[in-house]
Amino acid sequence: MFPKAAALASFLAASGPLTTVSALQLEYVSHIPLYFPEIDLTEPSGLAIDPDGSGFWIVSDNAQTVFQLDANGDIAAFIGREDRLRDLEGVAHDAAQNRLLMVSERAGKIIAVSLEPAHRVEVVDIAELPSSTDLTDALKDQKNGFEGIAVIPKTGRVLLVKERNPRLLVEIAPSLDRVIRVRPLDDILPDDEDVSGLSVDPKRGGVWIVSDVGQSAHFLSDNGNVASFDLYWMDGNKKRKLENAEGAALSPDGGSLFVTTDDGRSSVLVQYAIVASEASSEE
Repeated sequence: MFPKAAALASFLAASGPLTTVSALQLEYVSHIPLYFPEIDLTEPSGLAIDPDGSGFWIVSDNAQTVFQLDANGDIAAFIGREDRLRDLEGVAHDAAQNRLLMVSERAGKIIAVSLEPAHRVEVVDIAELPSSTDLTDALKDQKNGFEGIAVIPKTGRVLLVKERNPRLLVEIAPSLDRVIRVRPLDDILPDDEDVSGLSVDPKRGGVWIVSDVGQSAHFLSDNGNVASFDLYWMDGNKKRKLENAEGAALSPDGGSLFVTTDDGRSSVLVQYAIVASEASSEE
């Protein structure tokens, strides 16, 4: 029997209308435990959601596999132990190419795993990709390397976020053979925060970035606007800050932001509704 997280049908349900950036608010909806030592899922570090909203893909930086969490709450390793899946910090579902993309922080590599049996694995060294921006110095700091990965559905381009020293948003071609653009984040995000998770928001036109140090989430729009939010969860009637936020994924309808935490036995998967503020009109 697979471990059960909980029945996820209601957890995955849409919640919240789409809003303008200036009107955005994050509202806590619910959370489920995400600590399953029996399958080595003990350090949840990256999160992606199926395009049809039927479940999640999760990586744990101590486990050399990728996990699948379905709508019934069943959690299992999607593939067996794979030696090339090391120190995984982010995962993305690339629907157009029917593959999963993962990023290894210390190795500075993207690992592509086909969703077709027998799950062919391709490894790409980011430092070796042609780029108009020299990333050599930035990639030397392996302790503060790439932590999040996402795919832009419309173009198939791959986005990566580097944790800090410096914080970067790197855009890579769908073929994983060149760096298209590098966007510095140090002048955009608060000085004392790192970057730990990433999700693309195609309907609002931008990306969501979470920070474990800042216990926060930020929406960066394509036109340069930024909206920031404190991350929290409800412990009964008590509102608590969300510690060790690591992964982020947006629901297919854009109504919910999901965040994983790497918090030992207290690791959770949290759902937030993205809603309009009371002072702003809905679109």
